[in-house]
Amino acid sequence: MLYNLIITKTAEGHIVDACNYYETQQSGLSDRFLTELFDACKKISSNPQHYSFISSNPKDKFRDIKLYKFPFVVIYEISGNDVIVIAVFNTHRSPMY
Repeated sequence: MLYNLIITKTAEGHIVDACNYYETQQSGLSDRFLTELFDACKKISSNPQHYSFISSNPKDKFRDIKLYKFPFVVIYEISGNDVIVIAVFNTHRSPMY
């Protein structure tokens, strides 16, 4: 079953910030980031239960998938037939970002 992928405005902002940063570092690097991000989104929309919860708290509903070449995790939750991407978090930054 393929789940509907919903990306929140907050996550969209994280993606735009990351793309802007990577493009200033090297031309085309933002495209590589987006390709890897979209691959991760395809994985979670096809099998969201495969990835682990962020914490061991039984009430926790958030899961994550790590990107391979970039220091980011995609944080999401499953709600019915929807996979809702809450954040695209840079693991090299403070959680207060």
